[in-house]
Amino acid sequence: MICRHCGTEIADKAIICYRCGAATAEPARRPADRSTPSGGWLVSALALVVLFLAALYLGQAESGQVPPAVSYTIAALAAIVLGWRWWSRRTPRG
Repeated sequence: MICRHCGTEIADKAIICYRCGAATAEPARRPADRSTPSGGWLVSALALVVLFLAALYLGQAESGQVPPAVSYTIAALAAIVLGWRWWSRRTPRG
């Protein structure tokens, strides 16, 4: 057999050319398209909210008076992010 890429004579059962490394046959499967998710603005907005709440929390933590609403909101956002990450890893893409 002759390599389609460099023209070198190679064995008939060769998978790749020993000289140039080109494959001798087309792959049976193509890799999945790994496009970026379209929810980039959502992640940015969520990060901005988390940073704002963290600043509020740190400002109040110094005086020892952290409002329960801020603590619960930060805990809820952490739970949402963890749940979202878990769900996105379980859901097949494509």
